[in-house]
Amino acid sequence: MTRIDGSLAGVVVAQTQLALVDGEKGIALVRGYPLPDLAARCTYEEVAHLVLLGELPGPSSGSFLRGLGSLDPASSEAARTIGKILPRPEALASSMGLLDATTGGLGAQEQAAAALACVPALVAAVAGLAAPEVGWSYARRALAALGAHRTDPLATRALEVLLSLEAEHGLSASTFACRVAASSGARAGVSLGAAVATLTGHRHGGATAEARSLLLEAWSDGDAASFVERAQAQKRRLAGFGHRIYKVADPRIPPLRAAIEAMGGARLLPIALRLSEEVERRYGARGIHANIDLFGAVLLDALGVDPDQYVAAFALGLAPGWLAHWIEQGATGRLIRPDSLYEGPPPRAVPR
Repeated sequence: MTRIDGSLAGVVVAQTQLALVDGEKGIALVRGYPLPDLAARCTYEEVAHLVLLGELPGPSSGSFLRGLGSLDPASSEAARTIGKILPRPEALASSMGLLDATTGGLGAQEQAAAALACVPALVAAVAGLAAPEVGWSYARRALAALGAHRTDPLATRALEVLLSLEAEHGLSASTFACRVAASSGARAGVSLGAAVATLTGHRHGGATAEARSLLLEAWSDGDAASFVERAQAQKRRLAGFGHRIYKVADPRIPPLRAAIEAMGGARLLPIALRLSEEVERRYGARGIHANIDLFGAVLLDALGVDPDQYVAAFALGLAPGWLAHWIEQGATGRLIRPDSLYEGPPPRAVPR
């Protein structure tokens, strides 16, 4: 009998050299390097170079690193117009195709790097904000694009760690959507749009905003133990806890927590830590632990980013991984075309 799982859980649909994520062992590798170590020790530009080009940058990589802070999309005004019509996540997805006008005529890797460099300015345009300054780091440009209230060096570094931890993390729903588009021969911007479109649904893109709401509620309550106890009695799902892949502690949390602590001023960090301890005590043996969305919410709240921009923040981090999968899938020259099992009515005649 044919085994069917509409989520494709456990089904291998691609070969990749990009990431290895083992949720049972708590391992996350990007091109062989531990992702937490990359985030803790490297700039976002260095991580993006690794994801897109296969190695950490060397002496000849200056043009790539400078390029991530120097490009703006030619169609910012069009993106701003779309942003006035559609909600921000939908507007960002619709605007991604505009990048193809900026990157036309380039090879795959050059097209991907140019598209990535344009993402902060595109995010800003959709939100109706001024384009970030040319020459800033990617993380600093991301802060401007998100309308963050804090842009000091420690805040910039904290966001850089979060973006780096999101840069590549295996075949998520958005990454798979990007690969499906790439398999048809779609260009980089359109494929990015397919990826961003998946973030408009609450099951993939909305977890960070939901985690912030949970943290604010628990912060107002003041007692983490009783809060979790009531949630357990109500059979309520706790946003920011549990993970589709990780059944052990999320290995991405330690470097992010360290960056938040170094930054200071994160009002939701104490309640996040208390909730984490309480959930670990009650549910840890069942494989439910805090995940990166919880601490991402702590950081974005501390930076003063509007929750409407949390999806954009996610896209700013994920973009190099999406683009690397776009390159990888495009190189196979194969269209993704799975089968389905028909369960409708048997053959029947059309009425006269």
